Amino acid sequence: MQRKIHDKRFFFESRSSLVALLIWLVPVAAHAAPDGNGVARATAAASPLVQRTRVDLRAQVALIGDRALRRATADALDNPQTCIVHRAHLDRAEQGAIVARLIAAHLLPDQDRARLIAGVFPPLRDASGDCPQLPQPFYAAPGGDGAGHHRWPGGLVLHTVFNTRIAVALARAYDHQTGLHSDRDAVAAAALWHDWAKTLVFQWQADGREFDEIALGGRGDVDDFGRPGDSRTGAHHILGLAEAMARSLSPGQVLIQACAHGTPTDGHAFRLVNWLRAAAIIARIDPVARGYLVRDGQGQLALPVPAGPVATAADGPWRAECLIHFQSDQNWVFAESAANLADLVLARLAGQFGYDPADGPRYRTAYRNVVLARLGADHIQLRNQRGGLAAVAADLRNLRRRGAI
Repeated sequence: MQRKIHDKRFFFESRSSLVALLIWLVPVAAHAAPDGNGVARATAAASPLVQRTRVDLRAQVALIGDRALRRATADALDNPQTCIVHRAHLDRAEQGAIVARLIAAHLLPDQDRARLIAGVFPPLRDASGDCPQLPQPFYAAPGGDGAGHHRWPGGLVLHTVFNTRIAVALARAYDHQTGLHSDRDAVAAAALWHDWAKTLVFQWQADGREFDEIALGGRGDVDDFGRPGDSRTGAHHILGLAEAMARSLSPGQVLIQACAHGTPTDGHAFRLVNWLRAAAIIARIDPVARGYLVRDGQGQLALPVPAGPVATAADGPWRAECLIHFQSDQNWVFAESAANLADLVLARLAGQFGYDPADGPRYRTAYRNVVLARLGADHIQLRNQRGGLAAVAADLRNLRRRGAI
């Protein structure tokens, strides 16, 4: 089933939340929405939960044995000066031309061009220079939009670490069952890379809300078995693939990464083909020349493995790592429910702490986002389940004593 669209050793380590904030303060000031991204960054930097999870993220990256893959992953996730390679040397006119190519390839709807350009090319720092940079650090981004999972500053790093742990655990479980060895480096790196582009598409507005995400990847008329099919997905998925391609990650690694939102099984290979097609257009590379796609007997773009029951598990996206990665990305099912419940609970308790949900910007930036960054929605859900509103209120009083809210 296609998931809904709404969804190491790191190079730069901060010695404290204050240092992390100061590193980012000046560069972000040039961004189109500096107040929103800056406030979210400060909220995440001040959260012990987020900072502990950043350390855990670094540990997960450090376990990748392949040196080149480990270095690329570390650079993308925690280097404040990392270059967004797929956006280098790209002016506004060229962005418009790429969007036009996506539309012509039926990978975007022919709608408001300005909105589509903004969705495919969100604002960056130094966007017109040789080295465009992230508008916010990975640790400050949310894991989902305003209706999705992990929708608070720091939610992305919690989601990513959880999924990476699940991916590695699933690989171990399958290894135990089969007596064979899966490529844990590839599984872990795919989980770490998959949501990287949420730092771009889910930036923060000044009132504490996130940017909207567009759907990308096209709509297929039929799938491989002649059934109606739809390959649209959240833009973050395809922008992450574009960056992986632009950084020359191997075809096998990129294909495993592409499996996060769907697998090629049961006649759904066309979805991955469309996602890789779209990513290659955005990355400005030839996907066939680089090995990400092949031409079939009819000259159509296809995944680089034979379809059908004779496809081998050792070659291409049918391999176990693809299916494991897809399974490991399902934390959103639990986490979205937790986020919905947490929002209801926090709104019910807000008055006890001097906040009013009707005062949207103050409520979100000084209370709601701070509480979720400090506690996480999963914690609030379980506390409410076991002790009701009184238990959650006790946690909030503890945050008040610490001066957080």
